[in-house]
Amino acid sequence: MLTFNFNKININPKGIMLDLGCGEGRHIFGAMEQFPDLKCIGLDPHLESLDKASEGLEFLESISNTKTNFLSGSAYSLPFNDNSFDMVVCSEVLEHLHEYKDAVIEIHRVLKPGGQFLASVPAELPEKICWYLSQEYQNQPGGHLRIFNKNNLIKDITDCGFDYESSQRFHSIHSGYWWLRCLFWKTQDTNLIIKIYKKILERHILKKPFFLDLIDKVLNPILGKSIAFYFVKK
Repeated sequence: MLTFNFNKININPKGIMLDLGCGEGRHIFGAMEQFPDLKCIGLDPHLESLDKASEGLEFLESISNTKTNFLSGSAYSLPFNDNSFDMVVCSEVLEHLHEYKDAVIEIHRVLKPGGQFLASVPAELPEKICWYLSQEYQNQPGGHLRIFNKNNLIKDITDCGFDYESSQRFHSIHSGYWWLRCLFWKTQDTNLIIKIYKKILERHILKKPFFLDLIDKVLNPILGKSIAFYFVKK
C-alpha cells in the first residue's frame, strides 16, 4: 500500500533513491517495480522491520535490474555524502520525530540539487479524531508526537531549501478503521466490527474492487488518512 503516486514524479530512471524510515520496504518495492533501473536504499532504526524487508526482497528482487540495500541508521545523521540521491522518500516518519526539522535538513543535504523529496504524514482532521477518541493512541510508545497542519508543514520544509510542488490525500477508507480502533482501544484485537473492517481493507489492498476503490478516491480529498507532499530541492 503506497502513500505516493510515482507517476507524478520526474526522476532519472537510472538514479538512486533513499527511503528514510523504510519499515518493511513497501515504498522500496513500489519504486523497484516502477523504475527497474533505479538503485534503492532503505534506512530504518528498527532491525526487526529491516529483517522483514530483506525477506521481502528475496521474493521481489527479480523485478529490479539493480542492487537494493537495507541499512540501520538515524534520520538525524544520515550515513551518506552530500548530494548523493535523486529522490528521498519519507513516509509516515516525521510525526514520530522529536526534532523533525533536523531530519529535513539532513534530507536536504543528501539530495542532489533538483532532487525529489516525497514526504507523507497523517492528515490533520482524521488524526485529530483519533487523538480525541483515544488517550492510549496518543501515548503509545513510539507513537505520534504531533498533528501536522498542512500549510505549516509546507512552510517548515520550504524554509529548509525546498520548493513545494503539490500534495495529495490517500487512504480515506483507512480513517474509519483507525477511528474504530481508537474507540474500542482496549478490545480492538477481539472486536468483530474491527475484524470485518480489516478484511474489507485487505480486500481493497489486494484486489482493488471497483466500488471500494471508487469510495476511497471520492472521499480522499476530505477524509484521506495520509497526506503526501511532493518537493524539489532548490
